[in-house]
Amino acid sequence: MTNKFVSFLILIGFVMGLGITPAWSGEDEAIANELTTLLKSSRAVLVQNKPLIKNPQKAGIDVNKFLAITYSNYEKATGKKFKKGSGNVGKAQDQLIEAIKQVVGEVVSGKDTALDPQGRFLPAIFARKAAAKFGQVSGGHMTLKLTTRDEYLVNASNKADAWEKGVINGKFLKQGWKKGKSFSQVTKHNGKKAFRLISPEYYKKGCMGCHGGKNGAKIHASKMPGLEGQLGGAISVSIYK
Repeated sequence: MTNKFVSFLILIGFVMGLGITPAWSGEDEAIANELTTLLKSSRAVLVQNKPLIKNPQKAGIDVNKFLAITYSNYEKATGKKFKKGSGNVGKAQDQLIEAIKQVVGEVVSGKDTALDPQGRFLPAIFARKAAAKFGQVSGGHMTLKLTTRDEYLVNASNKADAWEKGVINGKFLKQGWKKGKSFSQVTKHNGKKAFRLISPEYYKKGCMGCHGGKNGAKIHASKMPGLEGQLGGAISVSIYK
């Protein structure tokens, strides 16, 4: 086999590879989906336990109970019991669970009182704190973020970046997009190559206490309350390489 032929085979393999999703993206998609499901399952704990929202220090829910309910929610969402994964999937799970432990522990103990003006531990506040803590626990190798369209933005730290905004406006809000379908892409983020996945979220009955009616008009920048079934926002995951 001549050197020219070997070089030709290498070139063909390289060119063909350009049209194929990188091998690592399959695992990273599993990681991103797992993180999204775990975050949703843990945030739901507050929706299901209103005393934890109104007075987290006296709600009678410690970190262990919070996680037990989270795992139960995970089972309902996925149809399978929560079982720690292996390899990088398991590591990402561990890091998010550690972030949740720290956030919940600090709030229910009274160490962290940076809540809303009424001292409430709202689901959105929990999710934002857990996502920020996860970024720290992961050493900056992964990020987790709640975001939304500009007219529904409450906290500036949740503002959609150009890529997220492009997906929300160009896909999730377009007629014909399958409700609940996520979108993923290998792209650049913060100057680094990253696998990015964003999953749409729609207002459910449990969201209406804060996002519907008069309360929603107070919260939303547009002063327009959300409607049940409407796109409310998205969870965005980035995994750097």
